[in-house]
Amino acid sequence: MEVTKLVLEFVKALAWPITALILALVFRAPLRAILSRVRKAGLPGGLSIDFQEQILEAKQLSERVEAQPPRADRPKFPAIPLTQANARMISVGLRPTASGLDMDYYREIAQNDPTLALAGLRMELEVLANNLAVGFKLAPQKQEPLSSLLSRLKANDAITSEQLQLTRKILSICNQAIHGRTVTREEAEEVIDAGRVLTQEYLNWLSWGFSDNWKPKANSPP
Repeated sequence: MEVTKLVLEFVKALAWPITALILALVFRAPLRAILSRVRKAGLPGGLSIDFQEQILEAKQLSERVEAQPPRADRPKFPAIPLTQANARMISVGLRPTASGLDMDYYREIAQNDPTLALAGLRMELEVLANNLAVGFKLAPQKQEPLSSLLSRLKANDAITSEQLQLTRKILSICNQAIHGRTVTREEAEEVIDAGRVLTQEYLNWLSWGFSDNWKPKANSPP
């Protein structure tokens, strides 16, 4: 009797794991689809696993852009101090930006309103893309989507493939925030820091991209 009782208890203990295994095998495809949806669903507090992955991708892309060696065919000019960035843009017929290319401007906004900070960053990247188009003498197209303009910049060697990927990733994240995605201050700051690499590349272009023998003003802070 004791042996029979032990066997019954053992069978009971195995019943649920065996049932779960059978169900997993039979319904493997539907379960995968459900897990995929759950993986992208919003979690308490507005956190999203998929959103976090996009931010991580932006960070990784920014590291790749930063690691790219300077092109040998680009002339070398003195670095432009951030304090002179807007003045430099105006002097060559480009639109200045709200931040003057200083990403700390958006980090400060993110302290109180992360969504507003990313909205501002998105507008900044759009201004920079249009300025690049002017600088590289690309004919403007009426009501051209930003995605199309970025593709033309890449095709005309104004930006690299990595810069294009990073810009699109940051724009995607910013657009999600603008359209209601909950964003924390920390998340916004990570995206802004990824964008800092692009503004630095653009700042470098303001030095070498124009043949006007520009030099920074004397006694200007870096």
